[in-house]
Amino acid sequence: KLEEKDRIFASIAGYLEFLKLEYGVETDYFSFNESDLGINVVFTPDEHRDFIKEFGSFVAGRGLKTLMLLGDNSDATTYDFIVPALDDPSARRYIGAVSFHSWRGCDDTTLEKWADAARKINVPLIVGEGSTDAAAHQYPSIFNESTFALYEINLYVRICAICQPLSILQWQLTSDYSLLWGNGIYGSSGPLRPTQRFYNLKQLSMTPENAFSVPVACEKDNVYVAAFSKPSTGESAVHIVNNAASCDAVVSGLPTETREAVVYVTNSGQNAQVRILSVEGGTVTVPIPAESFITILAN
Repeated sequence: KLEEKDRIFASIAGYLEFLKLEYGVETDYFSFNESDLGINVVFTPDEHRDFIKEFGSFVAGRGLKTLMLLGDNSDATTYDFIVPALDDPSARRYIGAVSFHSWRGCDDTTLEKWADAARKINVPLIVGEGSTDAAAHQYPSIFNESTFALYEINLYVRICAICQPLSILQWQLTSDYSLLWGNGIYGSSGPLRPTQRFYNLKQLSMTPENAFSVPVACEKDNVYVAAFSKPSTGESAVHIVNNAASCDAVVSGLPTETREAVVYVTNSGQNAQVRILSVEGGTVTVPIPAESFITILAN
């Protein structure tokens, strides 16, 4: 009903205005979480398009800068949910970013669809919930297993390389899907301590702030790579996930003036262990252990 819709719009906009006036916080984006699936709110693809246009216009009329997320889907496989809004020019002015959750179905072809969608309307892409298994809380001991940690960071590096996201919002930095173990979390014993997943995210977060994603290629199967560069400072970051046996990686294309690279390694036996390697002519040879996440930082 029109009256009910107006009351709902006014209620949400009033909350956004309260944040702005009372706390000085302006909300960049708004969405209903996983509305393709129906977490409290469910839309059809056409209803999602119409909400973006109608509520987007409503908040703009209230002088708010808040834009809508396109998608914020429950997983990457439900891409068709965003197509009506993506193809509607009148909706684009109200879309601030494209969003999906990385729970299932993140093969390369599907990820490329999401990357293309963000490029099509020239907005950032956000992974609104990041991890791999939405049912993992039912068998939580998996959060402390090396295989789960490697699979998760493997997915993030692939997303970085293919989708070039503005951010991946980890699900989540609380006791739910915890990056820590012990102190009774999911019944775990012993002192509170970081897991392999914690150090994986720590390494990924070492990417220089405001760096650009750059093209990268790898000749070896079962090795995934993402690279970032900040031309203004010469800072570079190369993230490598090795799902296979140990080997040496010859990394080229670093800034030619670089003399040293800092290398971090995280796996079942090492937690962001660091070493310094020499760089010559923009090339460095890095030993990469089996089943490991490696980050190379150069400046």
